[in-house]
Amino acid sequence: MFNDKRMYNKIVVLDSVIFYPEHKARLNKIAEEVVEYNTCKTEKDVLERVKGADCIISCWVNIPNRVIDENPQLKTIAFWTHAYEHRIDKDYALKHDIFIPSIPDYGTDSVAELAFISLLQLYRKEFNLTPVSGINSLSGENNETKTQRLLQEEIVAKVTNDVRKFDKNLRDNLKGVWVHEYVKTGKLKITSPDEFKEETLKGLTMGLLVNDDLREGLFQIAAHGFQMNCIYSLGDLPHALNIAYRPIDNFLRESHIIIYDSRTVSEEIRNKVRHGNYLSIVDVADIVPIGQSLMQKRIGIVGLGRIGGRVAQIAKDGFNMDVSYFSKTRKPDLERKYNLQFKSLQEILKDSDIISFHLPHVGAERFITKEMIDIIPDYTTVVNVSVGGIFEDQAYFLKRFKENDLMGYIDVYETLPPRQELREHKDYLLSTYRLGWRTKSTIGLKTHKLITRLEEGLCKLKR
Repeated sequence: MFNDKRMYNKIVVLDSVIFYPEHKARLNKIAEEVVEYNTCKTEKDVLERVKGADCIISCWVNIPNRVIDENPQLKTIAFWTHAYEHRIDKDYALKHDIFIPSIPDYGTDSVAELAFISLLQLYRKEFNLTPVSGINSLSGENNETKTQRLLQEEIVAKVTNDVRKFDKNLRDNLKGVWVHEYVKTGKLKITSPDEFKEETLKGLTMGLLVNDDLREGLFQIAAHGFQMNCIYSLGDLPHALNIAYRPIDNFLRESHIIIYDSRTVSEEIRNKVRHGNYLSIVDVADIVPIGQSLMQKRIGIVGLGRIGGRVAQIAKDGFNMDVSYFSKTRKPDLERKYNLQFKSLQEILKDSDIISFHLPHVGAERFITKEMIDIIPDYTTVVNVSVGGIFEDQAYFLKRFKENDLMGYIDVYETLPPRQELREHKDYLLSTYRLGWRTKSTIGLKTHKLITRLEEGLCKLKR
């Protein structure tokens, strides 16, 4: 029974759930005692550590039925994740009136953004421009009609690489430096947002000291696509709803990212920019576009849930893409909003320049068969930032990333990343490991959502 002072008497955290100071302050308001562990390696550890708890929080630790049997005071078993059914006998817990909150949505923006961050990096590679045949086997169009990368795309590629540390994570993955695995196994305990270097793009403020033509192109990708804030200074621009003027000192103070042209600003401003504490600084004078443009590509999205829907929005609003999708259920509202075309899975696999998978963790296991992989045409780009287990044969899928075949990016695997195979295919396949969820903002939101669920659930239980 809960006392009058706190909702919970004792909360036990069984593994390396990430709590910032702001999260711990909220936890301390709803619990008399909070006990944290980095991980539990055996069932015996679990049973011993949860004694007396009326709330358990876990992410990667299995919860055996004995936990419920031996702790009649237990009211809540919460999961710091969205897919938890493999960690607990849900029906057994519910029969014992256990509240089981989880977090179905926390990484929509960061995961969807990552799909395009990877594409911006991938399309810098020259092999995108020169299929050996000279003809794109996907569309039959001559290679010479492919569009050269735009200056604004190259700038955004630089910005997104800086903000999400994409190149660093590429290198770390192939070296076996996996932050996700260190947290999961208890080797790394993170207690502050400062321990993450990566950040979500949405909501960041981009300061622009560039000419009008470039400004419009950057607006489209950054403000319309990624939904960043844009401000400008040192000039007079026509009024628009998606950009605001700031005096230069305010501009320099408010911006997270600075895009400027060293040829058109004073030495004083250049020095202030260069010595500022920004997530990214891009001097347009140093930028030369390399590779192929993403603009107006045909993207096929497999799975149009929250993340797939956000991918469709970025594709349409940011890059003017022709967007098609396959999903178990049609989404007429999104079809109208973004002019999406619903197609069969086979059509998506056969007729897209880019295929992006956004399938759920439960219910899509081994959904993509060898036969489906075989029908994807050469020179197609394939992105998977959803679930590693969607492929019937992961090794078979990876073998297609080679010269004159597929190119792409993956962030998830059946188990740990198969480094040998990834190294063999690294010229045509970019790879990271669980970078999608790992930003300061995403982790912060994830834990706040969990605590909110705890609060909401206990209010219901106390009635």
